[in-house]
Amino acid sequence: MFLKSMEIFGFKSFAERTPVVFEPGITAIVGPNGCGKSNVVDSIKWVLGEKQARNIRGEKMEDIIFSGTDSRKPLSLAEVSITIDNANRVLALDSEEVTVTRRVFRDGESEYLINKSPVRLKDIEELFMDTGIGKSAYSVMEQGRMDLILSTRAEDRRYIFEEAAGISRFKFQKRESLRKLEETSTNLERINDIVREIEREKDLKAKQAEKTKVYLGLTGELKEYDIRLNFLKYAELVRRRKKIEADLAGLKREREALTAKVSVVSAENEKDEKYRNDIQLEMFELDKKLHAYSIKVEDIDARSGKNRSLIEETMKRRAAVEKNIAERGESLARLADERVKTEQAGVDIRRKIKEDRDRLESIYEMRKKKIQSIHTSRDRIELNRRRIKENEETLKSLRESLERVIKKLVDAIEKRKAELAGSEEERQRVRARIGEEIRMIEDALRGGLQNLELGLTDEARASLRGIDLETLKGDIALFESFEDGFRSILFDKTGIHAEKEQLDGSIAGTMSSNESLNAEIASLEEFIRNEQAEVENINGMIMKLEKDLSGNEKENDWIEKHLKSLAHQIGDVQAQIDAHRQDLTRSEEAIQALQGEIREMEDRLVEFGERSETLRKKIAECNERRGEIERQIMNRKDVSRKDSESLAKMNDRIGEMDKGLVELIFRMNGIEEYVWTEYEKKVADMKSVQADDSQLPDIQRNIQELKKKIQDLGPINNLAIEEFKDLKKRFDYYINQRKDIEKAKEDIISVIQDINKTSMDMFLSTFMDIQKNFSEIFKQLFEGGTASLELTEPENVLESGIDIFVRPPGKKPKSINLLSGGERALTAIALLFATYMVKPSPFCFLDEIDAPLDEENIGRFLRMLQQFAKTSQFVIVTHNKKTMRIGESIYGVTMEEPGVSKVVSLRMEKAEKKAV
Repeated sequence: MFLKSMEIFGFKSFAERTPVVFEPGITAIVGPNGCGKSNVVDSIKWVLGEKQARNIRGEKMEDIIFSGTDSRKPLSLAEVSITIDNANRVLALDSEEVTVTRRVFRDGESEYLINKSPVRLKDIEELFMDTGIGKSAYSVMEQGRMDLILSTRAEDRRYIFEEAAGISRFKFQKRESLRKLEETSTNLERINDIVREIEREKDLKAKQAEKTKVYLGLTGELKEYDIRLNFLKYAELVRRRKKIEADLAGLKREREALTAKVSVVSAENEKDEKYRNDIQLEMFELDKKLHAYSIKVEDIDARSGKNRSLIEETMKRRAAVEKNIAERGESLARLADERVKTEQAGVDIRRKIKEDRDRLESIYEMRKKKIQSIHTSRDRIELNRRRIKENEETLKSLRESLERVIKKLVDAIEKRKAELAGSEEERQRVRARIGEEIRMIEDALRGGLQNLELGLTDEARASLRGIDLETLKGDIALFESFEDGFRSILFDKTGIHAEKEQLDGSIAGTMSSNESLNAEIASLEEFIRNEQAEVENINGMIMKLEKDLSGNEKENDWIEKHLKSLAHQIGDVQAQIDAHRQDLTRSEEAIQALQGEIREMEDRLVEFGERSETLRKKIAECNERRGEIERQIMNRKDVSRKDSESLAKMNDRIGEMDKGLVELIFRMNGIEEYVWTEYEKKVADMKSVQADDSQLPDIQRNIQELKKKIQDLGPINNLAIEEFKDLKKRFDYYINQRKDIEKAKEDIISVIQDINKTSMDMFLSTFMDIQKNFSEIFKQLFEGGTASLELTEPENVLESGIDIFVRPPGKKPKSINLLSGGERALTAIALLFATYMVKPSPFCFLDEIDAPLDEENIGRFLRMLQQFAKTSQFVIVTHNKKTMRIGESIYGVTMEEPGVSKVVSLRMEKAEKKAV
């Protein structure tokens, strides 16, 4: 896993979106003071989760947003993204790359993203936990952090050992467990308070419930006596009701017999009166029918004459309709023949339209392909012309490079050969000259570092007027040859000739490529002319087909309209024929109906004559029967008057008895309602009550005694028993809750103990390994001496600070506070590398930690850094030239525009790195 890239936008002095690509190994970030180099390190700390603005050199978090310059407006947000290679899945995400983004807005709102998905800051911290990466890990080392390692507080340096031991996650889990433990303890206290309060209330309700039980016992006993009393009253009422009902039943039977007799007489009278009325009605009906028969006979005679006239008129109208039907049939045949011919013409013209459209679509597609081919060829021509232009520029550059390389390198070889025979005096002169020229280069770099790309540009060389870079390279090489005893030539003629042949080959290849491209352009232009000619021919064909298609479509429209007109005419003629045929049918039916009606009327005339005679005889018979019935009715009415008087007296007596019975029933209903309202019992359920009238006095006395006892109890809480049950249920619930919380508390304490044991074991193991590595690396960096680490509280490993004891070679043991700046820096570096040997961070940012080191110590530091760069990625911010030289890639940070930082990639060759 390593850091692949980062992107900064709006963070401090980075006003523009600035991408930076990193490679494994060592990357150097250089530039003058105040140009924003350390802002790169601050942005890394910030995106990894730094929450304190002062730790990234700010007062508040909004201070990190670009605040604007004289020529630029302030930005509304700051954003930093880093992309990490996760091929080996060190980070707990199933992704080849992991991109972490952090944004902050001027209103204070923040956003955190992992692979463009919104997350919490906590998620980012957990993602990097125990990987050596993080705001508090050792993936970012700066002078302030190095001072913190060597501070007087032994506790301040624990975080490095904890991160290396991989117990950061356990510490996080412990903090979460302690938080849960505190919450659990708070909940337990709250539960205990609730239990105590419920217990007090429960005891009070228990007393009230006991009093309520006594009350319920007395009221229950009173209820039994009251039920028995009401039962006796009800039983007496039932006996009285039965006697009245028996007397009433006998009287009603007598009334029913008399009523039946009156009803029989009345029924016979009603029957005779009904019979008389029926006879009267029959006579009326017979007279009515006789009169109706006379009217019908007259009507039949009139209708018979009228029907004969209608038959004659209908016969004439039928002959006219038959003639009209024959004429319409001939017109219908002509229209049908014309429609068949028109439909055939429509089929032909539609087939022709379809053929024209299919052909036109095919030609359209052919033209589209031709035009696309022309556009493609033109694009290809334009591309080839650009390539020819680029090749011409390349040829010019290659020729210039060839001449310059040959001249400069040959001159340099001759000059260096002469200088190799110099004396000690020449050596001293070269030393002085190198120092002077390096100072001049530094001055030039401060003014235009952004102009470095693939070595120094012409503008930078103008700034170094008077300095020959090749001469400076030769002086450095000469100086190194004096130091090392080598007498070799920096470049030889064989290399020059090889480079010249390579440039000649490039020139020839470029010219050959231009010839091929020109030939291809000529061929494409000829192809375009041919295609354009074909497109013109196709356009002509399209115009002709479109014209033909338009004419055919118009003809088809006319045919369709004509067919609709014919169909309408045929429909009208057919409708007329159908109407005439219906008229003809109705005429036939009318004639038949009229003839049938005439025959029927003649038959009815005979029938009505016979019926009239019969009716006259029946009317005479009815008059005789009506007189006999009227005499019988008068006799029965005299008998019925006497019986009705007796029945009226009997009804008065029954009414008085019904009134008494209603009063008894009302009193019984009152008892039933009382018993149901008070005790929710029905009278039917009281049959099992054991009581007789002799017990009545005792029952009444007991009721009075029970009422007095109930009154002596005083106020009663009828809900006390239920309230006590509810409180008891709540009390038991909270007791169980308390047990659960106590069990959870024990479980959390057990988890914390397990975490402490695991953390302590891992910490001690890591501490011993770092202690051993620290001693060895210290000896390497100091070329001797001793160094050790000790726990300030061995009995409390998880909270113990860590003391550092060192003795540089040739010196007495001393406190780290008495070490020189260089010794302190080298000691901190030794501890950092000792940690890396136990658990290397995938990448590490070093911010000018080499500043306090002298020339001798810087060499030791760089050699060790190169060794550790084989397993970890290092990005170092530096001013030191030797440190720059080991960088496999170099980024320069400059401030071409005041207040705005810019990053420039400086990919320098090995010889040019030596010149730096």
